Amino acid sequence: MTGLALVVALVGIAIAVLSFRSASAARAALAARAAEDAKRGEELEAARKAERAARAEAKERRDEATAVKAELERTKKKAFEQQEAAKKAGGAQALRAEIDKLAARLAEARAEAEHQATRARALEKELEKSAAAVKRLEARPVAAAPAPAPVAPAPQPAAPAAPAAPSVDAGRLAAEKDRADKAEAKLAEARKRVADLEKDVKSVRGRLETEKRVYIVQKSELELAGDRYAELRRRHEALRKDHDELVEAVRQAAREERRLTQQEAARAEAATPPAAPEGEGEGEAGGSTAA
Repeated sequence: MTGLALVVALVGIAIAVLSFRSASAARAALAARAAEDAKRGEELEAARKAERAARAEAKERRDEATAVKAELERTKKKAFEQQEAAKKAGGAQALRAEIDKLAARLAEARAEAEHQATRARALEKELEKSAAAVKRLEARPVAAAPAPAPVAPAPQPAAPAAPAAPSVDAGRLAAEKDRADKAEAKLAEARKRVADLEKDVKSVRGRLETEKRVYIVQKSELELAGDRYAELRRRHEALRKDHDELVEAVRQAAREERRLTQQEAARAEAATPPAAPEGEGEGEAGGSTAA
């Protein structure tokens, strides 16, 4: 009987030792799980902080992209307005064509004025010759008056011819004067036309120079606007790429947070308190001692 009690006591002691060891292992496992949970919590908090930082940076990138887009639209609008202004101005080619037309008209007017001047000079010379001829004709009867006195009947029919020559020369002289006056009037008109055309040419040349300067300024502004547009386009693409990367990072952080939360919940559900085997072992040990 004593041997049986001893065996029962030894069995109880063994069970108690095993229960103590299992309880120690369970406590160690719980401590390890708690440490791992704490580590997971720290990782989760770090992921949340990274997500918040990524969201803030994404918002900043979105704001910057919006500003760049607005500036890009303003640059496009300015370039379009400058192109429309250049179209309305007509450009340098239209002004050059107008100058060529005016230069051709000026050359024609100068040629016509030169022709009229040559004709006027010829008429003046002819008028001078006619005036000299008239003077000679007027002076000839005075010098020849004493000579035909002895001649009786022969010069009678030639007497009326003497006054006819001055009348013919006077009519010719009047016609030449009229032609000379008309030529001078045409010459004055041609000179006036030449002066007007020269004035128009100067005005158009001034406009051409002004339009040329405006064109050069607008061209440089368009080139700068094009460079600015290209730079803004590159910045916009870079910001869009960064924004996409930040959005992907935020999504990745959210997925990691959900995964950690699910793992934590699963481990919390799977964790069970190991107190039952220890109590059972102590109860059995007490029963064996009492026996």
